[in-house]
Amino acid sequence: MKLSELFESRKALTAERDSILAQDSLTVEIEARGHEVANELATVEAEIRSAQMRERFASSSAVEIIAKRDMELGREERDTKKYRDQFIGWLKGGAAPEVRALTTATTPATAAGTIMVPAVYETEILKYLDSQDFMRSLADYRGGVTGYPSLRYNTQTSASYGGGTGSWIAEGGTAVTNDMALAEVLMPPKLCSPTTQVSQTLLRQANFDVEAEVMMDLQKKLSKNQAFAFVGGTGTNMPTGIFDPATTTTGVRTGASSATNTNLRAQKVTAATSDSAVTIANLTKMRYDILPAAYWNSPSCAWIIPQDVYAAIAGILVNNVPLFTPSADSGITPAAPFQLMGLPVYVTPYIPVNVATASATIKTVMAVVGDIRESYSIREWAGIGMIRDDITLATTGQVKYTAMSFANANITRGDALVQLRVSNIA
Repeated sequence: MKLSELFESRKALTAERDSILAQDSLTVEIEARGHEVANELATVEAEIRSAQMRERFASSSAVEIIAKRDMELGREERDTKKYRDQFIGWLKGGAAPEVRALTTATTPATAAGTIMVPAVYETEILKYLDSQDFMRSLADYRGGVTGYPSLRYNTQTSASYGGGTGSWIAEGGTAVTNDMALAEVLMPPKLCSPTTQVSQTLLRQANFDVEAEVMMDLQKKLSKNQAFAFVGGTGTNMPTGIFDPATTTTGVRTGASSATNTNLRAQKVTAATSDSAVTIANLTKMRYDILPAAYWNSPSCAWIIPQDVYAAIAGILVNNVPLFTPSADSGITPAAPFQLMGLPVYVTPYIPVNVATASATIKTVMAVVGDIRESYSIREWAGIGMIRDDITLATTGQVKYTAMSFANANITRGDALVQLRVSNIA
């Protein structure tokens, strides 16, 4: 029965019920009819609620299907040779590809002139990003995101789930309540938009594929900027990096050797033999004391260490012998291992942004260890766009190209991550 028919039926039953209730005296037949009307009215009300719920879900599904269909159509258009040829011609100054209007509704954009990269180029760019940035493979990564996602997760650690008390109940006993501790992290899209420029003369006389060089230059810049953001991002106009000293993250907190030390990276590494930075005691405490044992066997449990700090670790001496480097007389080439205390080590060339201010509230993270997939999430929006600017550098005869990629990341379950933090003041 249609929803309009159900409304008419409810209207008629309601009118009949009201007429029965308005009578001064009720016969046995009228009273029996009253019970029938009440039962029929309850049934119709239930059917109306069910029909309304079905329509609501159908409308929501229809919207999702339309959006997905538009995105798939845009992807199919961008996967054709015709679109690739139009895109290459546009790079040289020709007309813009026609598929632009199909993608603006499903992909974040900040300029009407944004042209979507052909699917074959986008696939190669994403493959390059995956191969160059280990954070994308270690973290909880999802691509092709749309809208304004939020991450909801249970903040309970393995110990919070219970150690038997309250879960095993004696006869007649009472179970102990252990509700989930849910938290939410908002992940609005943030724009990574590197640029490159090429002279008009080169575009017209080059005897090599200058368009491919433009794409290669921009993909490298996208890769490097994303890699830095996922490690040392400040969270203001970029993602929050995994080295961000967030209050929700556990960690070894140490002070510098004196209050006069400014927050300079070299001074921290130089102090590798003191308790203020990289020592065996701090590394052992991070690995075995603070990091919950439940995460030790996870495939994504690892160290992430900047190059300068790893050099300091490789140089730690015990009886004048490097502790983590084979001795020179062992018959093999001395080299620092890519495992530390049984966990793989990922060395990054990027470090957090340092603030040269002597303050106990300013922290620098020297290294992290933990279950990266549990503690850090990355979201990347569908589609990579590009803008060609013929105006800004027209006086110098150059064309400016700008790539547009949207991503965000943040620390989620901080108990699965341990940071080695150094403050400016002891």
